[in-house]
Amino acid sequence: MQQNLKDTAQALLEAQHIAIISHKNPDGDTLGSQLALGRALQQTGKDVVLYNRDKVAEKFYFIAGADTVVQYTDEMILPDTVVFVDCAEPQLAGFQLTDAVLDGKTIINIDHHASNKRYGTYNYVVSTAGANCQNIYHVLAAMGLSVTSDIATALYVGLSTDTGNFMYDNVSSETLRIAAELKDLGADTDSLRLKLYESCSKKKITMMKYILNNLHISDDGQYAWSSISHQMMTDLQPESTDIDGLINTIKDIEGVEIAILFRGVEEKRTKASLRSKVWADVNQIAGMFGGGGHVRASGVSIDGDVEYAAALLGPAVEEIIRQYAATECK
Repeated sequence: MQQNLKDTAQALLEAQHIAIISHKNPDGDTLGSQLALGRALQQTGKDVVLYNRDKVAEKFYFIAGADTVVQYTDEMILPDTVVFVDCAEPQLAGFQLTDAVLDGKTIINIDHHASNKRYGTYNYVVSTAGANCQNIYHVLAAMGLSVTSDIATALYVGLSTDTGNFMYDNVSSETLRIAAELKDLGADTDSLRLKLYESCSKKKITMMKYILNNLHISDDGQYAWSSISHQMMTDLQPESTDIDGLINTIKDIEGVEIAILFRGVEEKRTKASLRSKVWADVNQIAGMFGGGGHVRASGVSIDGDVEYAAALLGPAVEEIIRQYAATECK
């Protein structure tokens, strides 16, 4: 792994024209990774452009450089070096990155998903990292680049948001040590708290009510799920940040081990977000249907409406719970 880190850092140091791409519907970790790495490279005089398919949510604008992320179109020409951050595969960027588009490019893949395909010319993938910003921190250190207060803020946002504000079990002592160092370096934790944890849109409140009204809990109380119909999504037109954290409304119910939120993103296409608390591997469940992510947090897209998706995933969840119960009884 250290060799991968060394090679990745060296490739970035040698590159002059770089595009950094984050995944569609950018969250705090992919955006923090992109902005921290981009800002650090720009300070060395490199030509760096930041791309995302979608507009960055306004609540992230307290991070320096958030307003410089360019919405990518298929007509744009990528430079010689393309860096993907927090993307288990290039398709998660959400735009047409065909082999022809990427042909001849140096691809650098920095990620923390267990399902990562190692698709890059250089791959620095540490799936045990609490957030991808933890990996970016090590890349910057390996390059010998200084971490300014702006970069520290971007990295801290990623660490905080991808670990449930340091409450999830993906938090290691290393994660906390890095967070402490970033705080010492000037990370703006006050703006993070106010913008990300003490502000809730009216659209989000409306969806929370809808979720609770459509809540289903299994007889044994270990599986809970709810859904947001495609019609509701169309009527509300929520931003990705309005959706962030909604799954916790279900997961936090006492006794629930596995929670799923189904969202109708198209009339016949549903996105399922899966979460678990203690023992269940939801990455395994998502993988059964072509999805993936992490042990405690994963996702999958299903061709069909929310009712179909719920009926499809439900038996798989119940079987996982049954197998665990049988093991515990031995």
